[in-house]
Amino acid sequence: MKLRLALGATAAAAVVAVGVVPASAYQDQSASTACTPGVACFYETTSFTGNSVHYANPSTSCTVLPFVPGALFNWSTKDIYLYRTADCTGPASLEPANNFHSYPSTKFLSFRAV
Repeated sequence: MKLRLALGATAAAAVVAVGVVPASAYQDQSASTACTPGVACFYETTSFTGNSVHYANPSTSCTVLPFVPGALFNWSTKDIYLYRTADCTGPASLEPANNFHSYPSTKFLSFRAV
């Protein structure tokens, strides 16, 4: 019984620790880490595998991506505008909230949420 309580407390602490990541920060995730609700997840490949970066509560400010994404799973509550420039200028491509898409021939360098 004591072991179960200790494991339960450890799991609860892990959940709390995940919740304190600043909204503007991103976390590099391995391909085995699932994207969760409220998060915009960019993947390096078009098959949603490989290196990824996850943005909790994506910012309305321009955010430069750490790599050119091959796919986006926008599980956030915000629409994401993707730009081919590093400063969120020029034409934008829209990825609606709760949607996903791969980009085999377009290279996006930055984004902003609305």
